[in-house]
Amino acid sequence: MKAEPPESGGGSGPAERQSVDELPEPPEPRLRRRPRFSGAEAGDDRAGGLLLVHAHPDDESFSTGGLIARSIAEGRRVDLVTCTGGEEGEIHDPDLDPDEARPRLREIRREELECSVRVLGKGKLNLHLLGYRDSGMMGTPSNERADVFWRADLDEATGKLVKIIREARPAVMVSYDSNGNYGHPDHINAYRIATTAWDAAADPNRYPDLGRPHEVAKLYETAFNREAFLGLMLEMNRRGLELPWDFGETLKKAEDAAAAYGFSDLNPTNVEALRQVAEAVAEGEGEPGSAWGTPDAEIGARVDVSAFLEQKHRSMDCHRTQRQDFGWLLGMPQDLLEGALSTEYFVLSRWRNQEPSGSHREDSLFAEL
Repeated sequence: MKAEPPESGGGSGPAERQSVDELPEPPEPRLRRRPRFSGAEAGDDRAGGLLLVHAHPDDESFSTGGLIARSIAEGRRVDLVTCTGGEEGEIHDPDLDPDEARPRLREIRREELECSVRVLGKGKLNLHLLGYRDSGMMGTPSNERADVFWRADLDEATGKLVKIIREARPAVMVSYDSNGNYGHPDHINAYRIATTAWDAAADPNRYPDLGRPHEVAKLYETAFNREAFLGLMLEMNRRGLELPWDFGETLKKAEDAAAAYGFSDLNPTNVEALRQVAEAVAEGEGEPGSAWGTPDAEIGARVDVSAFLEQKHRSMDCHRTQRQDFGWLLGMPQDLLEGALSTEYFVLSRWRNQEPSGSHREDSLFAEL
C-alpha cells in the first residue's frame, strides 16, 4: 500500500503533506489493544518537543514508532529528520518487480515514508528530508560514490540539522550510538551530525545565519535490549518459528554458552541467565555488543508504548519494500508481537549542564524537564 507522494519539499525544510483525505488507507493492523492511558492521563509535562534524526525511510518505525505516536498524543511537537532516500535498500514488496523498481526506489521509499508519517503523526508529524543518497553498507561499491551521505561534508550536513533544531526548538533529541547501532555508515553519520548539532545549535558563534540559538536539554541513543531480543529468539525457536537473518547460528552459540554455565534449559524469562549467556556470546564474536545490542543494565530509559501498538504496527507495514527487516516480526503470533513492540529502549548520552548517571532510570524521555 502506498501513500500518494507529496509535492517536493526543499532542502532541509519540512516536507509538505497532503491532506488526510487524499491519501489511501494504510494496511489494516492485526493489533486491537485498548490503550492503557490517553494523553490526558499520561501525567507528563507537555511543553517540550521531540526531534528524531534517522538515517533511512523505515528507521523511524521499529525503534521509535511508539515514541513518536505517544509524544504526539501527549500534545508535543514532533519533528522527524530522515537523512537519506534509502536507494540501496533491498526490495521485498511482492507487488513489485525488483528490476523495474530499483531505478525508482528513492521515490518508492519516499511514498512508504509518507505513509508511515501519516500513520504515526495523524497530520501532526513534521518531516524533514536532508536529501542525501543512501551509502549502502561499509565496503560496498555504493559506499564509494561521491554523492552518498557517508561522503557528505559533515559541516554542511550539521548546518542543515542546526537550522531544523533552531526552528523546531525541541527539548529532546533522539538518534543512534557511535556505531550507528549496527555499523551502517549512514547511521554512524546520523549520530555524528546529531551530536555535533546538539552542541552547535546552542552556540551563537556557530552557524550564526541559521536562526536563534537553542539548547536541547537531552540527547538519547536508541537501544536494542540484548537480553529481551535473545529471549524473543529463544521463544520463537521453541515454537518452531523461523528466525530472522543469521540468528540460528548465534542461537546455537547461546545454547552452548548456557550449557557451559549450567543452564540446561535456558528460560526466555530468566533475565540474569540471558545476561550471562549474551555476554559470553558477544565476547566470542570479537566485537562485543555489535550483534547483541545494549545490555539491559545499561538501558536507562524504557518507554511504554503499548497504547500505540496499532499505529506502530501499521507504520512498519507501510515500508513494504523492507520486509526483510520487519516481515518476520509482523508475522509472528500476537502475544510475541505485543511483547516485542510494547517497550522502546533508550540510553541518555547527553544532558544539558548535567552528567548522565549510569544508574539513572526513567520511563519518559521528558522526565525532570
